[in-house]
Amino acid sequence: MTLTNAAPPAEPTDAKGDGSARERREAKARRRRALRITIAAVVVFFSLVILGGLGWYLVSDVQDLGSETVAARDLLASSEARVADPATREALSAQIAETETLLAEPFLTRLTLGTTDAGESLTAATDAVRASMVDLARHEVTSARKSLKAATNRGEEIYAATKGKGADESVRSSLRAALDVGGAADASASVTFTGTDLAKLGQAEYDLSTNRSVVTAATEAMASAQDAVTCPAPDQVWDPDSGMLEDSELAKIPWAPDFVVRADVLDGLIALDEAYMAEFGQHLTINSAYRSYASQEELYDPSSPIAAPPGCSNHGLGLAVDIGGGVETFDTPQYDWLKANAEAHGWLHPAFAEPNGRVPEPWHWQSVLAREGS
Repeated sequence: MTLTNAAPPAEPTDAKGDGSARERREAKARRRRALRITIAAVVVFFSLVILGGLGWYLVSDVQDLGSETVAARDLLASSEARVADPATREALSAQIAETETLLAEPFLTRLTLGTTDAGESLTAATDAVRASMVDLARHEVTSARKSLKAATNRGEEIYAATKGKGADESVRSSLRAALDVGGAADASASVTFTGTDLAKLGQAEYDLSTNRSVVTAATEAMASAQDAVTCPAPDQVWDPDSGMLEDSELAKIPWAPDFVVRADVLDGLIALDEAYMAEFGQHLTINSAYRSYASQEELYDPSSPIAAPPGCSNHGLGLAVDIGGGVETFDTPQYDWLKANAEAHGWLHPAFAEPNGRVPEPWHWQSVLAREGS
């Protein structure tokens, strides 16, 4: 007999299959965890690399900016009174202060603000100061070249005028040598002028100034040597321009238009005349002023000290006048007034013309610009 309600036989349990599925799930989970850990580690690693690189960059950048700031401070100190435009130094000083304030900020603040703009601004400010220093150096070279040119022009004039006049030829040779060296210095400076090397520009200015002094001394020595053979009196000064002035260098005396003086001393003479008129009610009486070389030749008498030889008189330079109207006598009110007041207006009575001088001449008055001489 068959039992229909009996339980069917149980199927065998596949333990191994169930275990493999679980292991696979666990393995998959482990792999996911490992992947997440790996990803996290990679993220952390690269974050550290990035942050480290950023930190290194910022530290390096700050160090560079600090070095630039130190250099800028050195430039600020060395450029004092050495710039064409003082405003450039003021701008650099302000930029240095601003940069130092930034460098003193905390790390995160510097990270946020950055240092690029500060570095660029500091560079621009230092470049402006250096450019201004070059401008001033070039200006000094230009001024020195002009001064040397004036000295060499005068030297060349003296050199030419003394040819065959009996002065010591060794002195003329020294002047010629000084003029040649001065010309070489000017030629060298013209090349240096186009550059921006401050040391070379400074050297050029020094060479030009030194050569100007050498040329000036050699010129004066030549003039003195010519004095010795041309002008008999020790207080007389020989000048190649004496009696040779151009009309453009001279100006008529307004109240005595037959006479002229050098144009640059006329204003002082006019002012003196105005003061004299206020005191005495009349103009200064002009009896003589500028004399040409030919006029001085006519007046000169080697047997008399009254008139200087041609080339030795300040009359020939337009810097002397002879005055009458009471002034031609010592100790008159007019003479005494001029003695007390003339120099305030640029005129004086020279020592050689004083009562105890070489040639007592109360009438002879000359500009303070004149060298001692008759």
